[in-house]
Amino acid sequence: MKALLLGLLLLTNTAQANTFQFLYIEASEGNASGGHVAVQLGEDVYHYQYEDGMVRLFKHHADAFRVNYRLRQNRTLHIADIAVSQTTYDQLNSHFKVQLLSQDQRLKHLQALQDGLSLLQSLLELKTVNAMNSKVNAELAPQLPSAGLFYANNANLGAKKTVAECTTARSSVTVITELRQKLEDRYGKNFLPEKITSLRKKLGKLSPDDKGDWASPHYSFPEHYMDLLNGLLALQVLQKVQPLLGNACFHADVPNMSLNDSALSAVKTIQQRLLLSAQSIAVSNRPDWGAALFITLARLIVIEQTIQSKHWVFLDDVDEKAVPIRKQQLSLYTEYLQKHRQVDLKRLQEAINDLAQRSSNYEPYYTKLEMAANRYHQWLESDKTGEMRYRSEQPLPGKSIPSAGFLLTDLSTTQLEQALHSQKTRIEHSDKDDRKRNGYNLLTKNCVTTLFDLINTALWGQSKRMLGGYLDPKANFIPFQAFDSVKNSYNVTKITEIPAYRKQALSKLYEQEANSLVYLRESNIFSSSLYNHNPDDSWFVFFTDDAILSRPLFGVANTLASTIQTILGLARWPFDGGKEIKKGGRGILASLPELAFFNIRKGSYPYPIEP
Repeated sequence: MKALLLGLLLLTNTAQANTFQFLYIEASEGNASGGHVAVQLGEDVYHYQYEDGMVRLFKHHADAFRVNYRLRQNRTLHIADIAVSQTTYDQLNSHFKVQLLSQDQRLKHLQALQDGLSLLQSLLELKTVNAMNSKVNAELAPQLPSAGLFYANNANLGAKKTVAECTTARSSVTVITELRQKLEDRYGKNFLPEKITSLRKKLGKLSPDDKGDWASPHYSFPEHYMDLLNGLLALQVLQKVQPLLGNACFHADVPNMSLNDSALSAVKTIQQRLLLSAQSIAVSNRPDWGAALFITLARLIVIEQTIQSKHWVFLDDVDEKAVPIRKQQLSLYTEYLQKHRQVDLKRLQEAINDLAQRSSNYEPYYTKLEMAANRYHQWLESDKTGEMRYRSEQPLPGKSIPSAGFLLTDLSTTQLEQALHSQKTRIEHSDKDDRKRNGYNLLTKNCVTTLFDLINTALWGQSKRMLGGYLDPKANFIPFQAFDSVKNSYNVTKITEIPAYRKQALSKLYEQEANSLVYLRESNIFSSSLYNHNPDDSWFVFFTDDAILSRPLFGVANTLASTIQTILGLARWPFDGGKEIKKGGRGILASLPELAFFNIRKGSYPYPIEP
């Protein structure tokens, strides 16, 4: 009967039929260790994950999702194609997008509340430290986006520099002097001092209780305060002719990167357009005009430096939050990384040629060149430091710094204390509502049940008619069991298995070599040709995903290895904060099921490998 209904659906809606995918990811050590599920709509994959006690919705490109789970986490994917009408598909697609947008807005609101709390605490501390002639805690104070291009992070003076410094004093004076003159010619000689005075007054009086146009869920008190402060600091850069910091840019020392006449002409045209843009930004009504002025001014300066030196100079756009890949981990994938280093060099040379060959619309090509130069510069820096930040470049090269040294307020201590109390109350109510709405529960609110809830809600309770069946989230909370329910209930037209990286690689080896030789060599981490130890993996000895009869015996050895790691972690606790103990404990939990013939651990590959 189900096959007949499915056939009628496809025949009657051929012109409007569509397909979406339900994905089941097998268990493994780490995130979603018991298995995972997701929904793919076109090129977008949606799935729920545990995060700080909550269940959050995430969206990834399908290719990136499969690389992460199938290759890096070494997990097999099972995919069910589900036939639906175009109307059903559009309904699902729209609902998932709306749900993600709604979640992002709620999270932004929660973050704004926390930022407001930090700002009020910093302003209250400012009153105290002024009386005691001390300093505000830099870690407590909110960040100033892009201000780090011109103002040093005094709280991080001892940090390891990752970018070669460049001299910017001369080009900074040239650019800032010209921009100041144009602003004075256009808006009067008192433009800068008057606007600076006005911003100081606004900042001094600004309170969380103000009810202006900015006071909305989409533009919070801390956002307004930091935007005003950024604007004030940006104008003070112009007033004081303050140079771009030397560690905010770098000289691009790359073969075949000469600045020819065509490229020089393009750069000069971009400079003139940026100069006009800077004048407009200085009087703009956009809230974040201060950050925009910082970035525009910084680009003007490095372009001037490029013109003066006849050598490419770029802003450093490395994401400061990007986690560096250490030398030990880089050594695991030397051949792959060298290949991509050459790819990035070629991309950089092509970006230079593209810019030089343009006759108009230079700006997007310069942005592409800036990102490519930064990408390759990370390779050069890795030669010196032994580490690199993988895929860390940003379209906007902003550097944030703590606002601690720049805060000001005219509010009294009493006003700040009252505002702080009100802010804490708002946070408490919002957190309580968030926990009620999204709090994780192993049986009733996990990645599986929440996904089915979303599907059922998207279809207004018509899942049986629109998908071929209804799945009760309360009865389907285990990933592999949920996938079986999908196969048996929905209009599934095809089941596909995409093997994990190691499983696929083993199949190739078995075709090329003697089976017994391959099994003996690849069964353990010491002789395996497919696995290099990942420092993030817990200790283990044997792979058990392809060893059924010997799995309990291998599990004993793996449990012993993880137990030893946990014991040794006790000695390292004062130095690593218990990191090794946690990995060992995680390894024990992944090994114990092997004693009962059940496999979880697969071994992982943290950075890109050849599929």
